[in-house]
Amino acid sequence: MERGDFSTGAADARAPEHNVISFLENHAQRIPDKIALQWVAAVSVPEASASRSLAQETLTYAQLNAAVAAVSAGLRHLGIQHGDRVIIFIPLSPDLYVAMFAVQRLGAIAVFLDSWARKDHLGACAAVVAPKAMISFEKAFALCNAVPELAAIPLKIVVGPHQAAYTAELSALKNSPVPADVAPVRRRDTALITFTTGSSGAPKGADRTHRFLAAQHRALDTEIPYLPHDRDLPVFPIFSLNNLAGGVTTILPAIDLAAPAVTDAAVLVNQLFAGQASCCTLSPSLFIAVAAYCRQQGIGLECLRRVVTGGAPVSKDNVRDFQAIAPQAEIAVLYGSTEVEPIAHITAAEMLGDETPRPGVNVGHISTDLMYKFIKITRGNVVLSDAGWTAWEVAAGACGELVVSGEHVCESYYNNPEACAAVKIRDMDGRIWHRTGDVGYRDKQGRLWLVGRVHNTIVRNGEYLFPVQAEIVLKRLPFVRQAAFVGIEDALRGEKACAVVSLQDGMPAEKTESYRAEMRRVLGEEQIPVDEIYFVPEIPLDPRHHSKVEYAQLRRMIGH
Repeated sequence: MERGDFSTGAADARAPEHNVISFLENHAQRIPDKIALQWVAAVSVPEASASRSLAQETLTYAQLNAAVAAVSAGLRHLGIQHGDRVIIFIPLSPDLYVAMFAVQRLGAIAVFLDSWARKDHLGACAAVVAPKAMISFEKAFALCNAVPELAAIPLKIVVGPHQAAYTAELSALKNSPVPADVAPVRRRDTALITFTTGSSGAPKGADRTHRFLAAQHRALDTEIPYLPHDRDLPVFPIFSLNNLAGGVTTILPAIDLAAPAVTDAAVLVNQLFAGQASCCTLSPSLFIAVAAYCRQQGIGLECLRRVVTGGAPVSKDNVRDFQAIAPQAEIAVLYGSTEVEPIAHITAAEMLGDETPRPGVNVGHISTDLMYKFIKITRGNVVLSDAGWTAWEVAAGACGELVVSGEHVCESYYNNPEACAAVKIRDMDGRIWHRTGDVGYRDKQGRLWLVGRVHNTIVRNGEYLFPVQAEIVLKRLPFVRQAAFVGIEDALRGEKACAVVSLQDGMPAEKTESYRAEMRRVLGEEQIPVDEIYFVPEIPLDPRHHSKVEYAQLRRMIGH
């Protein structure tokens, strides 16, 4: 595959080939007629069993690149230049990628705001980046009028139908007569800023440089390579970027990622058939929902050669359920984060082939592109002394926080030195290490097992308890729909261990005492202590993937 020059270097001059847009430029020349993006033209997608005749629209690599170059020229005419921050607040659609690539083509910085973000989250993100422009749709601009940091943005480019007046329309910018050239950039110039969910504090803007994005693509291409004829349906925008960097056809999901619906699984299954997809990338919640839907409808996904999931723990039971409806597909569970993707991955065969009982979730072997260590669990900052890592590393095989370093590790947060100090470690050689916040260990076969998060580790009577294993055990109970294991401050124990569950639909509430007894029994068999048990209607989950428990919110929900 032809690529730009993204080699490492402490210092580098600006050059067009360092711009990550070079991937798209190369594909437009080498495979101009290959479909880059495919999406459903109709707003409504059939919800019945798999339809194979959905009306769809497409953009080839040549057409996508031409649209990007034209919009880039239009943005330049409006005054957008190298280093300017441009907020892109657009649902998953072709316009999202056209806008983002157009900004990067100028050497400006694309800032992603997720559609699930709350008003306070949006304001905090805007305050961090001080944007010069925003590209969005009218409903979002109306929402942003109530957010001072967004309302004050000088340039506003509207996407789609609108009534009010704006600086420009994205559709008009696509007609710019003279396309913009690729701007020269340094490898370490920022290309993209994406924000964490802010579930453990203020949202942090991951500073994704041109070098980082290229290295991330190489790492993903190594871990989960695509074949030339593959057609992928990813529900993660970052995997669409990886596909476009690799020359893969991407089918955009016709669901609202910000507002999960009971029909989402049916919609995606329809798209898999209609788009002749060979691969898909699903969040754990959709991975589970698609398997359940296909099982109920008697549908087999023999079309799939590979399915990737990740973003939260996935159990063996979840993998078995999907394998049953897609028996020919290789299933890969990817482990990573906003700052480092991928960190590790494991196949279904590897996961199901190991029956040795161990605490935690096996996420496979760590990416060969990464260096890693396990350090003592602490909620404070980590600063190395002259002794280096000696005072921090745990013994081989012991549980500790995973820290990683490598080219596809995001080295900083944009305009946020406090977050950098809390999450990044500079070693004696000047190398930056990222604290994943995940607690785990390596077994004798070199596989990584995760047992919980640093901030969710329970310290009970001076001993560590980790949520992951307890939650897996609880989710196996037939009456449990959702489960969480959380620590609550306690004067006697330091923290008490609390199990919190929501019940499956139709389970009689008057049987809670028998449910409690069964929960205590199964946890006891795993030697997991539990001090209190709570039943709630719904366990709060992260707004991005709807898969991770929001522990701080859960504590408030149960009155702590």
